[in-house]
Amino acid sequence: MQELGHRRPSLVLKFKVGDQQDYNLDLTLRPSFVSSLYVRAGESAWHKQVGLLSGSMTVRQVDGLVEVWVAREIDEGTKRALTYELGLWDEKPSQRLSTLRGELKEQVKALTELFPGVRLSIAPHDFNCIFIAVTLSKRTMYEVFVRKWVKGLWDRWRCDPAIIASVELEDLKSVGTSYQLANLVRTLRDYVRLRVDVCKDEPENLRRALMSCWGVGPKVADATLLFATPSPWIVPCDTHLRRVSRRLGWIGEGVRMPSKALCLNLCCDECVDRFGPCLKVEIEEKFKGFGGWIQTLTYLFGGAICTSSSPRCSRCHEVLRDYCKERKARS
Repeated sequence: MQELGHRRPSLVLKFKVGDQQDYNLDLTLRPSFVSSLYVRAGESAWHKQVGLLSGSMTVRQVDGLVEVWVAREIDEGTKRALTYELGLWDEKPSQRLSTLRGELKEQVKALTELFPGVRLSIAPHDFNCIFIAVTLSKRTMYEVFVRKWVKGLWDRWRCDPAIIASVELEDLKSVGTSYQLANLVRTLRDYVRLRVDVCKDEPENLRRALMSCWGVGPKVADATLLFATPSPWIVPCDTHLRRVSRRLGWIGEGVRMPSKALCLNLCCDECVDRFGPCLKVEIEEKFKGFGGWIQTLTYLFGGAICTSSSPRCSRCHEVLRDYCKERKARS
């Protein structure tokens, strides 16, 4: 194990997680915005670069064991926080599959076979960091650009929203010249004025508060809550979720995306009565209690296999190919 800081790291946590179907560290961290707080440290190993235990912690998976090495003393509260961050608080995929029936169970089981061991990695203790990373992710590729931008931000200003909100645009050029970075500063100027209690406020109240910030819509608010609060039912609606849901027949062609104007001014029941269900409501109803986990699976599937153009059908699961409406339409 590499040296961390001035003190040799010690093994502080060791979890037996069973086989890869139960838990996979890489597939849990990679699709989560929590991964923006880490850098890769070798095969199946991640090193924390910002937030809780920054610069002092490395986590790795060795076969059926997850090991956490830390170069400082930590208390029981910090150990509990790490179970959130590593996704070990979340239900096993097999437990969620047991609640489904029929076609849905077959389809989700196939997704878990393509991407085994996915859990929800969350960081309530690093809420600000997650919000910054999610805000930067609008209309761009997370792995290619966002992870590069946040590393530049963390290196210069850590993840302090008040400091970043006061940064001059000229100074941001050391990180990048994209409009997402310029917009982040404007969003954070609203964010730092919010009066919210992440630990006590209900997710719906947090959602509305986040959407009161300039540039924050349902997708950013929901993704922040999914990866920064223990709320696995929350569904951030992205293009991967919509595309996969249509192709597998979970939704019809006319299902709309959530709207900031409607979400801010109407409760969900009233909105559905007047305008019909949006994608968020459809997925939450279809996968009660764990729609956010489903969204994470479709993010992986939609990005690697079921792409918008030139989908890699040869790499798809045979069960999913049988259900795919687009494939049937081409036949």
